[in-house]
Amino acid sequence: MRRPFLALIAAPMSAFAQPVADAEAARPKGADVIEQVVVTAQRRTEKLNDVPIAVTAVGHDELARRSAVDLSDLAGAVPGLSIAGYTGGGASNLLSLRGVAGQVLPIGAGQPVALYLDDVYLSRPDAAFFGLDDVERIEVLRGPQGTLFGRNATAGTINIITRTPDSTLQGGSEVSLGDFDTIGARGSIRGPLGAGFSAGASASYDRHDGYIRNTVTGHRLNGREADTLRAKLRYQSSDGQFEASLAADRTDDDATPVFMNGYLPSGEWSGIGDPQEFASDAVTEAQVGRRTSNEGVALRMRLQASESLELVSVTGWRDFGSTTVYDADASALPSLITGVDNNSETFSQEVLGFFDGDRLRATFGANVFTDRARYGLSTSPPGTPLSFRDLFDTSDLTAWALFTQAEFDLAEKLTLAGGLRYDHEHRDFTIDYRGAPVPGRYLSGEIKDDAWIPSLTLMYRPASEVQFYAKASRGYQPPGFNFAPGAQSTSINTFGAETLWAYEVGAKTGFADKRVTLNVTAFHYDYSDIQIRSTVGLGLTRVDNAASASMHGVEVSLSARLPGGFTIGGQVTYLDSRYREFCQPISAGEPQYADPLCSPGVADRSGNRLSLAPTWSGGAELSYNAQLGSIMINASTAYDFSTSVFYVGAANEPVVSSGSWGKLRARIGLKMRNAIEFFVYGRNLTDERFLEFAARVAPTSLFEAVNEPRTVGVGVGYRY
Repeated sequence: MRRPFLALIAAPMSAFAQPVADAEAARPKGADVIEQVVVTAQRRTEKLNDVPIAVTAVGHDELARRSAVDLSDLAGAVPGLSIAGYTGGGASNLLSLRGVAGQVLPIGAGQPVALYLDDVYLSRPDAAFFGLDDVERIEVLRGPQGTLFGRNATAGTINIITRTPDSTLQGGSEVSLGDFDTIGARGSIRGPLGAGFSAGASASYDRHDGYIRNTVTGHRLNGREADTLRAKLRYQSSDGQFEASLAADRTDDDATPVFMNGYLPSGEWSGIGDPQEFASDAVTEAQVGRRTSNEGVALRMRLQASESLELVSVTGWRDFGSTTVYDADASALPSLITGVDNNSETFSQEVLGFFDGDRLRATFGANVFTDRARYGLSTSPPGTPLSFRDLFDTSDLTAWALFTQAEFDLAEKLTLAGGLRYDHEHRDFTIDYRGAPVPGRYLSGEIKDDAWIPSLTLMYRPASEVQFYAKASRGYQPPGFNFAPGAQSTSINTFGAETLWAYEVGAKTGFADKRVTLNVTAFHYDYSDIQIRSTVGLGLTRVDNAASASMHGVEVSLSARLPGGFTIGGQVTYLDSRYREFCQPISAGEPQYADPLCSPGVADRSGNRLSLAPTWSGGAELSYNAQLGSIMINASTAYDFSTSVFYVGAANEPVVSSGSWGKLRARIGLKMRNAIEFFVYGRNLTDERFLEFAARVAPTSLFEAVNEPRTVGVGVGYRY
């Protein structure tokens, strides 16, 4: 692993400057009100509770209380959000919002949860799993999003928003140490340069030793070492009418994630077993692991063209690469080492306009997006170099869209909003098996599609802190191609678009003199032509528009500031997400299990739950902030929970489920008058161990990945 050089440079840099949602230091003594969080969920600045969308904003302070390392630590903080662990699919880890998760498809398909970094689209889910240094907040929008953002999303949108430098010098740093030789260091500095310019820079470094011991070699596996560098230069004219910012970032992430084999040779499921031990014939740690690089540049320009019209341009270039090598049989048998190489280079250009009139507010935009991607697969005996040419896919995607959303005040307290998007996609692709051990075929093709995507929302505000809304919107996932149809396949396996109609009603309320906020949302989804990936043989897959589903649920979130410096908060989601119609061919990777038959050799999955769709999930937090003499005490404890979810496969087998789990975390900080803070933290204090990913690949082979164990640590930070 790389030396922890960032730990040495982080200390003199700055971090944890006051975010929008963090006003503890500035809050007048005795002002027990919930801070007004500001978001840009509708691409313009609004108070969180004024937005007629199911949106959650996780601010910098909450990320610190969660001891968050990356995006995976949001599970439990956001209603309806589930995140699968390492899938081995080559940068295609799964995220789910309200049970809409998509498939493990590393190339040739879109993702239902759209991920953004400062409004720049990230083409691979793993591209969003970087260090959260200098992050102001993370906004999670649930439900279809197509009339406000550059890329369409069926399930929702996650936008990671970093801080922007201004005329105020701000900064700090943090270093922490924990068990498993954990080291965390992060820092940033930002402030004015003069002549309208300001700049900021940040860095983070995180590492830990492996949680799992290879009983064959004695090496530790599941270790990780990652660093993120970020810089931003901003210019603002003296009259404030023009603003431009140029941002650049890079993340390098080395890890040794592993799969365990959950089946004995007899075909009996062994369960999780000892989650701290794993037997692999991989001789050294260097023979298995994952290396990810992720970098990008973004230029954002804003012009206040008139009192009522604002124009924005967002230009982004990103390059993502991931190489993963793992023990394919997940056992001590000297079988095969498998490698996956996944790369994506994207360019996006978005132009937006915002009109703000007396009764009419409108957003209109255009977006162009290109994605040049390649995927390579290789298998070989241990110690033999991997060529990544057993299967080699390429994809060349060009997409453009026009979109708009307008709000019109029908009356003083009643507003109607309508949105429309036109989406065009064109993908050229190749599938090349000519380098396989038994040479196969070369296939090529193209996919085109166009879609109209509408939304309609009615909002009623009977009081300044109360809002009711009802919304109907269409979700759309474009067509794609199956990346692994088999070396001897003579035909191309493409699949069509899937669609979703979402109906939602919600209430956002604030009461008790702004000390309490309570938000409730109920939704119903009609999900059609679902793109389903089935394992039809060893190394062979098929993707079809094979299913329809019905989903409904309720989300409730509460936050209350109590006397004496206490604050409580929490959220809970109930979700019923089931296939309505789905007949699936039975195979080694897709067994019949307990399902009836549609016809001989075809299982009826109707009534089964969708992947990553827990019936109940949520979290609760209690925090305490008080000034005792010259010391500020900041303490919090929280409990996150989820009922069981199923991962890959539609048979609802217990062997590919997580089981119900609950995790306790805590953090206590003592902040001195000189702005230095000493803190202790604990993650997963209940030491709850469960499957965070599982997939059946054969009658006697099951890939399993187990979550992280209990970790505790101490640290010191400084900010000004």
